[in-house]
Amino acid sequence: MKNHILALMLLTLLFVASCTPKQETHTVTIKGKVLSGDAKQVKFDWLVDNPITRKGEYYAADIDSNSNFAITIPIQRITSGRITVGRFYHDICLLPGDDLFIKVDGDTISYQGKGAAKNNFLYKNERAGLWDRSYYRESNNGKLHPKDFVKEMTDFKQRRLAYLEGYTDTVELDAQFVELYKIETQVIYNNLIQGYPRRYAYKNKLNKDSLELPKEYELANYFSTYVDDSKVICTDYVSNLRNGIYSKARELAKIDSTKNWDNAIYTILFDSLSGKTREYVLTSYIISGFSQDRYDSVAIKKFNEIEKDLLAQEAFDAGLNKYREKRALIGQPLHTEFSLTQLKDTGEVALTFGEMMEKYKGKVVYLDIWSLGCGPCIAAMPNSKKLKEKLSDLPIEFVYISQDRPGKELWQNIFEKTFTTENQYRMVNYQWGTSRMLKFMEIAWVPCYMIFDKQGQLVDFNADRPWRVVENAESKLEKTLKELAAAEG
Repeated sequence: MKNHILALMLLTLLFVASCTPKQETHTVTIKGKVLSGDAKQVKFDWLVDNPITRKGEYYAADIDSNSNFAITIPIQRITSGRITVGRFYHDICLLPGDDLFIKVDGDTISYQGKGAAKNNFLYKNERAGLWDRSYYRESNNGKLHPKDFVKEMTDFKQRRLAYLEGYTDTVELDAQFVELYKIETQVIYNNLIQGYPRRYAYKNKLNKDSLELPKEYELANYFSTYVDDSKVICTDYVSNLRNGIYSKARELAKIDSTKNWDNAIYTILFDSLSGKTREYVLTSYIISGFSQDRYDSVAIKKFNEIEKDLLAQEAFDAGLNKYREKRALIGQPLHTEFSLTQLKDTGEVALTFGEMMEKYKGKVVYLDIWSLGCGPCIAAMPNSKKLKEKLSDLPIEFVYISQDRPGKELWQNIFEKTFTTENQYRMVNYQWGTSRMLKFMEIAWVPCYMIFDKQGQLVDFNADRPWRVVENAESKLEKTLKELAAAEG
């Protein structure tokens, strides 16, 4: 009898265990070994798990004396980014529950364990010249005529998809990854086709409207041929549509003179899009505004009215919280994430952002965070020079922080582009997202302008660019700087 009871209890426990849902894992475990080089860390950067925000997370694993490293990374869903060791980096894709062992040797990398297959594919895809950076290379060069560019990109897209198909004949890949890879391939193709005429015209000093373009360019700009809710898992799809709203609004404003700029934006955003695409693009538009210190009450009202999923709500809430946190910095002493940001001056002497600001106490600071590789940054420098000269008799300092890799010719190039040797610094953590201040402020772009008052307190973290300076007129930026300079301090 006792044996029957024990057997019954055991069966009951097994039944309960089988019916209890497994706890979903929201982490990735990574271990590995670096076989060569002198790198101190293995970095996992630009890890994006929310296609709405395009916000990348950054993690680093120290390499120990035995060349081993280990890290656990929290993720909620499929996540794309890159792994960097020394001067080499590779694409990486992670899923919750992945358990990887990685071997790195110079520019080669291999994976073992759960989640290895998709990442070994990405590395082989890279070696075959088919990773997404190869897509962008031709676009950035801007040398191919638009007709030839379409042919080149169409061929490249087909080769990427054919490579995936051939690979999956022998190796099983995660279904989520395969879907994302296919969609990314199509989305990047569309994005490049949409933007290439403008880049080609700029690179070759031509008028864009004078170009004879194949029909593919016209089709790529039709929402009806591009919009597809299945693509919302791709960050580039959401961000490209968000950016496309502005060009569509300009077209609408030309056609319908009764619509001002804001109304044209809302018409495109609310009426031309629908479904999951509208939900994600609207959310992206709102949080993009938050990052630029803009609270769009009309768009937010619409967001609150529509049906939305947890991903959109989480992105909105996080964006609103960061917006409020940043607004709270205005008029306050420097936040720790500002003051402890590491810089170097033109003599390569290390100092903190806080120490730099101490030098300018009693003066207004117009801060320009920029990069040599940024076209808009360089284009603004002549206007910055003119504005600086116009305000030269006032207690205002124009301060420049470069977001560039250190090098032999760096400072000379900086002096040439900024027209000055004064007030020049560079970020020690120059890789995007690693500077404490930029990471805290969620700034992933240049140029970025800020204004600080005579006490060193933040006035504006999204200040105007130095647009064309007119001798007998006063821009909003100029007026703000003059008012701050006239204030007691």
